[in-house]
Amino acid sequence: MRPLCAVFGIFAVAALYLSAGCASPGELPRRIRQDLDAASLGKTQQLLFVDTGSASATQATLYPLERSLLGWKLALPPVPVNLGRNGVAPPFEKREGDGRTPSGLFPLRQGFGYRGDFQGRIPYQRVDSQDLWVDDVHSPDYNRWVWRGQTRASSYEELLRSDPLYEHALVPGYNEAPVVRDLGSAIFIHVEGERRKETSGCISLPEKELVQVMQWLDPAQEPQLLVATAPALELATRGIKSQLPDELPPEMARRLEDAPRLLALRRGSGFFAAASMLPPQVRERMVEKGSWRPECPVPMEQLAYLVTSYWGFDGRPHYGELVVHASVSAFVIDSLHHAFNGRFPIERMELVEAFDDNSLSMAANNTSAFNCREVPGRPGVFSKHSYGAAIDVNPMQNPHLEVNREGEQAFPRDVSWGGAGEAAAADFCRNDASLCGIQPAASAPFLDRLNLRTGMLQTGDPLLSSFGQRGFYWGGAWRLPDYQHLEYDIRKLEGGTEAKASTL
Repeated sequence: MRPLCAVFGIFAVAALYLSAGCASPGELPRRIRQDLDAASLGKTQQLLFVDTGSASATQATLYPLERSLLGWKLALPPVPVNLGRNGVAPPFEKREGDGRTPSGLFPLRQGFGYRGDFQGRIPYQRVDSQDLWVDDVHSPDYNRWVWRGQTRASSYEELLRSDPLYEHALVPGYNEAPVVRDLGSAIFIHVEGERRKETSGCISLPEKELVQVMQWLDPAQEPQLLVATAPALELATRGIKSQLPDELPPEMARRLEDAPRLLALRRGSGFFAAASMLPPQVRERMVEKGSWRPECPVPMEQLAYLVTSYWGFDGRPHYGELVVHASVSAFVIDSLHHAFNGRFPIERMELVEAFDDNSLSMAANNTSAFNCREVPGRPGVFSKHSYGAAIDVNPMQNPHLEVNREGEQAFPRDVSWGGAGEAAAADFCRNDASLCGIQPAASAPFLDRLNLRTGMLQTGDPLLSSFGQRGFYWGGAWRLPDYQHLEYDIRKLEGGTEAKASTL
């Protein structure tokens, strides 16, 4: 009888242990199980759950999990891991070089390393001195794995390093399809360093545990990585709605909620901006109004819908909408954030489809971006607005000067913008109005740039300076000025754009 009593005793002790809420070393913490039960994780059967604890954490715990009939359970022992030196970024708010690990849910499809004898089911590639990962935010190859000689990028990371950090590495599907400039690049799960544990934004852990995890992963189980912060868990549970401010206009909120997925976010100090893939309602309206057509130089899949805060001429904050090329959506968001902090005023910001044509949008002093249109008088030549790479700001306060061929020959060639040069366009048109065309027509008084008024773009203002820092050029600095116009070089966009775009 004594062995039987002993068995009952063991079960009794175990029951008391579990009922007291104490987890055994191989048990998933209850709060994580509850979070995962509420999250929408699709068909994922394998999950690397990184429990960060707080946004400032530089260390965390990785739980390799598998889904069973009873829910999520540990497949391998938990592992201490290292995060970015500046902690963890909220979903879609990481930026290149900020030293933060991105939070959110990312697929795991590929690994790489120095040796060719890796045994596992996940696709794995041995790297050599020709393998590079581009981190130049202005390169069309940004956040892509390329071979040496295949890119003109000015900055990249060599995957075959002189240290063991990339002896083995996993590649989360972060910032891909489309790649958004400045949202972060080369985010890996790799071997931890011997001296410095924290990373520049990756996740690191001991080599032995990393190899064990990589060998366990099975692409057939659709594995994913979840870097868990409170906002990331809210996003996984409640979707895009969880990231939106309560005061956002209902129509804009619905569009973002209906979007296929978010691309970039920025929040803080009363500012909010979000970029997403085009929502169905926006796509339909663009086709209906003809602002996008099949012959346009970029497909809809390369465009982003953007909602942003801005200061109005009335001194109050408002929300506006733009459509831009997806790859520059974070550039636009961050530039408008800087303009907002500097209280640069914008009178109106609606999608161009709210107007019957571009001239009416300008006449309404509407700040707009994408509009697939040809350059007037140049059939077959698309404006840079047709690529989502240009923005017109406060057209009434920032005129576009058009001149005929005679006027182009007569216009001064030695204009030096700044000082007296700021009045050159106004003086030229005043002396012979027949040579000038001004768009919109009612903006003619604003050709005089020495008379500063609300909404005028000027060198060094918070809007121009922030866009300039991110690679945009201002038409107000051209010989024949287009003061409302900001543009990004289309040759640097994703997708191999055509070379025949105009600068208008």
